[in-house]
Amino acid sequence: MAGMDPAVKKETGYIAVWVVLLSLLMEAVFLIIGQWDLSVLFGNLGGAVIVVGNFFLLALVVSKAVAQGQPDKAAARVKASAGLRLIGMGALCALLIGVFKTNVFATLIPLLFPRIGLLFRPMIDRKRGVTTGDSEGSDLID
Repeated sequence: MAGMDPAVKKETGYIAVWVVLLSLLMEAVFLIIGQWDLSVLFGNLGGAVIVVGNFFLLALVVSKAVAQGQPDKAAARVKASAGLRLIGMGALCALLIGVFKTNVFATLIPLLFPRIGLLFRPMIDRKRGVTTGDSEGSDLID
């Protein structure tokens, strides 16, 4: 990973932090409502790994496509990878739920966590004095 774009590591780290924080919150909610068991823990872990992996692959594809300097081909490549990543995420979630009998909600809810993290991004950046045009984004993990 030495030759990887630093922005890929940074953005994936940002998303991973949000996924971990929100996963802990979700585990606490399951515990409070008395529905916690190992299927919740393993579903949450599996869903979290799937969604962070998906975001990493997205960032990697975008980074490589942009580095080629051909916007039309870059957009097509990113669009093509989106479908494959979605199918892969669905298959992995189905495997976790169907074969490993993880909790359905604990497996699928983490798939929403990156969106929540991205919703808070402008507020965090503004508080830290980062302009919205900065391609590096927030330094939440630094």
